[in-house]
Amino acid sequence: YEISVRDWSSDVCSSDLFGIRLTSEGSSFGLYKTVDVDLNEFPILSWRWKVDRLPSAGDIREKSKDDQAAQVYIVFPNKMFKFRSPMIGYIWDSNAPAGTIADGHSVMTPIKVVVLRSGKQRLGEWIQERRNVAQDYRQLFGKDSLPKVGRVAIWINTQHTKSTAEATFTDLQFLRAN
Repeated sequence: YEISVRDWSSDVCSSDLFGIRLTSEGSSFGLYKTVDVDLNEFPILSWRWKVDRLPSAGDIREKSKDDQAAQVYIVFPNKMFKFRSPMIGYIWDSNAPAGTIADGHSVMTPIKVVVLRSGKQRLGEWIQERRNVAQDYRQLFGKDSLPKVGRVAIWINTQHTKSTAEATFTDLQFLRAN
């Protein structure tokens, strides 16, 4: 894997924007940030991402092909059982259609995955995403009470398909609803 941090201002038309580029060759890698976010106050997650290369056979619907170039995960800490912390993943998949909702392939961790982008359409373009994480949590886990967000992660993986991928992430932030 490769990580690089650089000024992407020429790519996104902003003079003070930095991004993190992840490149994967038959591996899996992620970066996370510990946070303390109350979704009642800041329910919206906004970010930009750009995928330059997809793992061609990647498909969240099949465990043996579960590779994606770009993934953003929201972790809701389970204080009693750390490895059972519920997660929501927002992904750019190679083959599963946008709008697909899938369970993650972990036997221990409750993971719900939402495919936001799929395939090569818009490859190489910066795309702004905006998700109401509070609403998604309620819908995906069927619970009315909202836990706090304890971690945000960006991820790339190509270990299942033994392929390559490249994605860049920037400007991840939680926002008020209005």
